[in-house]
Amino acid sequence: MLEVLFMKVSAKKSKGRKTPKKHSKAVRGIVGASVALLSILGILFIGSGIYVWRLYSLVNYSPVESGYVDSVVDSDDGSGYEEIDDYTKIEEGAASVAEISVKGNTNNITNYLLIGIDSRQNNFSGLSDTMIILTIDKKNKDIRLTSLLRDTLVTIPGRDKNGDGKDDFAKLNAAYSYGGPNLLLKTIEQNFRIKISKHITVNFTAFSSTIDALGGIDIELTAAEAKHLKLGNTAKTYSLNGHYALEYVRIRKLDSDFGRTARQRKMLNAMFQKAKTMNVAKLNSILNKVLPQIQTNMSPNEFMSFTLNSLTYFGYTMDKTYHIPPNGKYRSAPEFGLGSVLYMEDPAYAVIELHKFIYNGETAQ
Repeated sequence: MLEVLFMKVSAKKSKGRKTPKKHSKAVRGIVGASVALLSILGILFIGSGIYVWRLYSLVNYSPVESGYVDSVVDSDDGSGYEEIDDYTKIEEGAASVAEISVKGNTNNITNYLLIGIDSRQNNFSGLSDTMIILTIDKKNKDIRLTSLLRDTLVTIPGRDKNGDGKDDFAKLNAAYSYGGPNLLLKTIEQNFRIKISKHITVNFTAFSSTIDALGGIDIELTAAEAKHLKLGNTAKTYSLNGHYALEYVRIRKLDSDFGRTARQRKMLNAMFQKAKTMNVAKLNSILNKVLPQIQTNMSPNEFMSFTLNSLTYFGYTMDKTYHIPPNGKYRSAPEFGLGSVLYMEDPAYAVIELHKFIYNGETAQ
């Protein structure tokens, strides 16, 4: 009798488990779907990693260790400018800059140095014709561009040809010729108190190829610019291929190096706006053509992060620009062996204003 009762109770308990079994199937379905989703995401992530690694393999990521020179001769002899007859004030200015704290990246601000090399050969030696600090501001979804004018008089860290125990003065663009991107980054840190660890370097050939890969760039020219490029005499929007785009960003005789760097920033913005309109397949095609002509010191992980975030950056604005020296805070003068140079009358002020523009109130790490 007890056995029969026990069997009935057991049977009732078994019937009572039917609802949990249905719930269990639902749970297993959710878990299974989650695992499948994670697996798909994992495959996509790995696939993205493999893809980005393949792109990275195209880049010249080894720093150039040869081809640098020991002196630089500039074609501009500096005629028409007042000579520098006393370096005392300039040295005092450099000393005041040294008292300003060096700033690096923050949680929201990341800086890269864009370097354009004065070379048409398939190498990265020569003068740094263009130097632009590319600032990515994640908080304000903003990309800012700061041109460092090539003729700016600076001190070169560790270079003491006179044997007087002081760093030699030279044009900013000479730093790359003396010691490549590493010395240029150190020179910028010493003179402008900004620590930038990563650079992206292109030569003339790479720049022209990029423009052609983009299908040319539509850009508004003044009548003087159009005439200089032999494209016409009318101020209007022209479509420039790689050859004319390069000639455009190198125009200096119409105005000055300030005008030339403004054209460079204008061109970068136009390239950025056009890239925004392209699909992933087209962008991939451009990367495959351009990356072999680019040099960088970004590690594979850094390059992966930069590449994967690029589509996010397309949602950012790029309408804020700056330049060093700042307006009205410099003088032009010839210097023996250097040609005409730009030196800042109050370099500490220039550095502080530069920090304000780049960091926008952010505290550097």
